Amino acid sequence: MRNLKRFVLMTLLLFIPLCLSGCSSKDRVPQNEIRIGILNTPNDVAVARNKNFFEEKFPNKKITFITFDSGVDANKALMSGGVDFATMGDTNGIVALTAGIPVKLLWINEMCGANESLIVKKGSGINSLADLKGKKIATPFASTSHYSLMITLKKAGLEKKVQLLDMDTQNIVAAWKRGNIDAAYTWQPTLSQLQTDGKVLVDSSDLSKAGYSTGNITLVSKAFLKQHPQDVKKFVSVLARTHQLRKNNYNETVKAAAKQTGISVSDADKQMRGTQWPSLKAEYSKEYLGQAGDLGQFVVEMQRAGKFMYGQQTISYAPTLEQFRKFVYQEGENGIN
Repeated sequence: MRNLKRFVLMTLLLFIPLCLSGCSSKDRVPQNEIRIGILNTPNDVAVARNKNFFEEKFPNKKITFITFDSGVDANKALMSGGVDFATMGDTNGIVALTAGIPVKLLWINEMCGANESLIVKKGSGINSLADLKGKKIATPFASTSHYSLMITLKKAGLEKKVQLLDMDTQNIVAAWKRGNIDAAYTWQPTLSQLQTDGKVLVDSSDLSKAGYSTGNITLVSKAFLKQHPQDVKKFVSVLARTHQLRKNNYNETVKAAAKQTGISVSDADKQMRGTQWPSLKAEYSKEYLGQAGDLGQFVVEMQRAGKFMYGQQTISYAPTLEQFRKFVYQEGENGIN
């Protein structure tokens, strides 16, 4: 497994200089179009799309949304200049930082909680973490769920006492139904499909309380930030508007998210109740991204995650707090470091 991780990482790292030397990311930034990489989840971007908030804020620009199945694909697009913004799990944001992709951490879309969980089959005899010894556990590698699972196993002294399987969410459901796995750490809506005959042992809110927060974040390309700083501020204001809408009218927000993503209102509600959406004021505060060069707690925990990922050989080095300080967008920033 470790050799495979190294191969994937080296492939990614070899691809970067080809993109950066073969074309100018500055030349790739369209003047009248904004390209946004998204996840098909009921988050703030989905709500903003459904409510036409982007079109209202950018009446003279074409808004193009590109859906990615993983943060790996989103990072490749950022690397090649194919998108200007991209949403992904924060662990893939750490990969972007250590791989030298020219981006900045702009926004926290949502903080993970009960929407990501370690679930086991009912009647399996697994009633505690200790009972996982010798069992097969599936999770999508390099995801926030993977990080949360590894932290959980480490704290329980089970890192080398279980069999880990790298599966995407669809394969997790199929393997679960066939009885090929005993447990999975995954997210909604996959989690709901497993809960019909499963029970949750730990969720990401438990880990957050212990100082291991995870979340979905949005990165912005440095080229776009340099050329269109005012548009970056407008982009932030659009997402901040959806966070305020959730606070003021939760039901309307859920309906908009469900309609945009093509899921039921009940499923959207279940997913969204398992997450937190920080307000604009909270985003750039000591609790989350920080301000005036002082890193917020969420970023400090990202740096801790980076150390852990390096120990797992999923990234090439452990980024320092100073490197994260340069990686995080500061409110009102008009250029790049």
